Amino acid sequence: MSWVNMTIVGSIVEGNSKYLIMRERKGVDLELGELVIIDDEKRKYICMVYNIEYGVLLEHGRLYTSAGTIIEKTNPKLEFPNDDLRIFRKIYLKPLIEIYNGKYRSPISIPRLFSNVKRIEKEDLFFIKEPDTKVFLGKIRSGGRVLDFNYYMNGEEMISHHTIIAAQTGRGKSNLVKVMLWEIMNHGKFGILLLDVHNEYFGIGSNKGLKDHPNADRYLLYYSKNPPPGHKKLKVSLTSIEPEDLFGIIELTEAQKEAISICKRRYKEEWIKELMCKEIDNVAQSTLRSLRRKIGNLFRIRISDHGEPYCEDEIFNFERIGEKTIFDIANALENGRIVIIDGSSIPDETGLVIMSAIMREVFRRYENYKDQGILKDKVQIGVVLEEAPRILGELYDKNIFGRIAREGRKFKIGLIAVTQMASEIPDEIL
Repeated sequence: MSWVNMTIVGSIVEGNSKYLIMRERKGVDLELGELVIIDDEKRKYICMVYNIEYGVLLEHGRLYTSAGTIIEKTNPKLEFPNDDLRIFRKIYLKPLIEIYNGKYRSPISIPRLFSNVKRIEKEDLFFIKEPDTKVFLGKIRSGGRVLDFNYYMNGEEMISHHTIIAAQTGRGKSNLVKVMLWEIMNHGKFGILLLDVHNEYFGIGSNKGLKDHPNADRYLLYYSKNPPPGHKKLKVSLTSIEPEDLFGIIELTEAQKEAISICKRRYKEEWIKELMCKEIDNVAQSTLRSLRRKIGNLFRIRISDHGEPYCEDEIFNFERIGEKTIFDIANALENGRIVIIDGSSIPDETGLVIMSAIMREVFRRYENYKDQGILKDKVQIGVVLEEAPRILGELYDKNIFGRIAREGRKFKIGLIAVTQMASEIPDEIL
């Protein structure tokens, strides 16, 4: 593309490998978040505007005096005309991509001083190719402009390599996830598990959502206490919950974990029921009381007048109702389906325990597939974690989600972490 004079928006005058400073051409008015491209003969650099400052080659006293004469109307005369080269705007640029010989990479050099800068156009993005398994994320935005350029990610790499979506409240994180899932449903090659806490994804009633996708009948499953026709009632037998499903989700002391381990060894799949009503040798009463309170609140367990535990919530039970729910959801994920669990009517921790149990079963299967040498034939599976720092924070190495973060790529299992605070996710994961 030719660089005619009218396209130039500025010139590089300062900087280093972390940031560059550009003197802006008068009248251009670049915006925060705008993308620009720097031409340096064999190399080009795509950068983003992240800060804007005034540049002044005058004593500050003169500026303040001149401003005072104008606003106080003592001598309302513009001392410095608009074309005065001593007053300008400094644009701070973050280098994002270096293009060399038609190929792109992370920047490993910096442009020469006085290199020309122009606004980016869709033709400058020639190096971005559409992947085979494409997941449409949206159009490229540059400041207030939206370029007529569709951006796709490789679905297989996006899910297996983990994805983080970080932004402040109201910046469209959930909407981006919905767009991603909508696109994923075009393929039938990816299984995704999601806890929908605020009814943002499925589309309840007349609200638009994933239920309106043309492939929803084939690739979407919705589990809820009150499911719409054609979807699943959420029922989980507590016999299908393992101790590790709780670890890192609710806070447990070492003594409480040991008590759980004793119960599991002694009572097998009935461990929760027996823990709630029987005494346990070598476990302090204070430990047992606290543990019963935590697990009771988690699953809404109460004790009847006859001393038998029961679940107030219709989701959980001590019988065999829903004993295959975890297994069935794992099957659906293996078959490339999007599985949404309605979390709007259950506590977050309860929903996360169900998610943990499902991903534990998925991870167990995929480990076996790898040992058998058939993992390459299986679909990619991902799990969406909203407010991820709660689960991937200090306790990330204590639960299945932390294990997926560390080892999931080897087993075709990935995380899609959604957060306002990426800095609280451990560096090892980032």
